[in-house]
Amino acid sequence: MNNKTEPSSPRINFSLLSKYRGQTVRCIGRVLNTTKTDATLETCDRGQVTVHLEPDTTLMPFSNVEVVGRVTTELGIKVYVTYDINDDFDFDFYNSLVKLSQNYPNLFS
Repeated sequence: MNNKTEPSSPRINFSLLSKYRGQTVRCIGRVLNTTKTDATLETCDRGQVTVHLEPDTTLMPFSNVEVVGRVTTELGIKVYVTYDINDDFDFDFYNSLVKLSQNYPNLFS
C-alpha cells in the first residue's frame, strides 16, 4: 500500500472511465497481470483498464485491489495509492453501488 494523500474521488467502473478523464477516481477490481510499470485490472463491470503504477507500488496477480488515481487521456489510471481488498469481495454488489453513486453523488463524496 502506498500512503500518499488523496483527494475526495468518485467510485467508478470501466464504463464510467471516459466521463472522468483527467479526474481523480477510485476503482476496485481484480489484478489480471502486472509488469514493473503497469497492471491490467478487471473492473467490477468486467471491463479491463491499464493502471500505471508508481515505482514503489507492487500488485499481485489475481488479487483484489482498490486503486485511487487520475484517469489518463488514453482511459488508463495513473495510480496514486492502492488498497488491498478481501478475496471474497462481491464485485456485482459493488458495481450496483457504483451505478447508484452516479445518481446520488452527495451521498458518496
